[in-house]
Amino acid sequence: MLFFLTLFKILPLFLIILLGYVLGKVFFDLDNKILNKITIWIAGNVLAFTAINSNPPSFNELKAYFLGYVVIFVLAIIVPYILKKFGLIKAERGIISFALMFSNGGYLGYPVVGALFGDEYISKAVIYVIVMTILSFSIGIIILTGNIKKGLTNMLKLPMLWGFLIGWLLGANGLFWDNLPFVLYEPLKMIKDASIVIILINIGVSLSRIKIKIYDLYDTILTTIFKLILFPIIAVFLVKYLKLDPILAGIFVIEVGMPVGMNVSFITEELNINPALGNLLVFISTILSVLTVPLLYYFITLI
Repeated sequence: MLFFLTLFKILPLFLIILLGYVLGKVFFDLDNKILNKITIWIAGNVLAFTAINSNPPSFNELKAYFLGYVVIFVLAIIVPYILKKFGLIKAERGIISFALMFSNGGYLGYPVVGALFGDEYISKAVIYVIVMTILSFSIGIIILTGNIKKGLTNMLKLPMLWGFLIGWLLGANGLFWDNLPFVLYEPLKMIKDASIVIILINIGVSLSRIKIKIYDLYDTILTTIFKLILFPIIAVFLVKYLKLDPILAGIFVIEVGMPVGMNVSFITEELNINPALGNLLVFISTILSVLTVPLLYYFITLI
């Protein structure tokens, strides 16, 4: 019963993604770069800023999520190495590592966490995403490209990092966005309220532009099993070891179990490092997450 209740809660999110996908296919001749920019610089950033500012994380929460994600991050490096060593994958280790370490914890994770735990807990998902993004877009990019300078530069250019830091510092000092003058508060509130819809439509449009090549299906299925099933199970034991409170623990596990992040597709395309596999990983894992997220949420309640 809980599985179907959870599915019912998150299904509207995926229906909006489907709407974006259909629109992307219908208007296939239009460029969606401006929608990406709006999502990254405005919708996603405002949502993260307002969530963190309203509920500033404690140092202990940040430390716990950092320690937990470091384990996931290290496993994302080790697992592809072992799989490659035993000939279980054909693809480049760097792509598999990046896909395992980088979830769609923000654009899809925020609305899923909001639907399952309540909007007031999106700030906890933001903590996870910030830790994940800093590590994966610095060390992760170094692993993928072998370029140390590129990895460190990417980290400093992340817009959500600055939104997080500003929102956290202001909130920790008792300066909250909802106390701003009306002329500033109202636009922020309107963007925040619209941000999840914008983000979900953008996921759908982005998925519609992915070029699928089936010959990488084996590596995709194996990576997706690790990403959506095995890594979240490991996360369950992690949160028990870290002794997180039930909601904080549940959000961490759900975030670990999010599908492969859209940026994996964008980056493999940009760097021309097996973009077909990057695209397929994002596409397949996103579709399957409709079922794995409710299963994962059900599993969390049994532990």
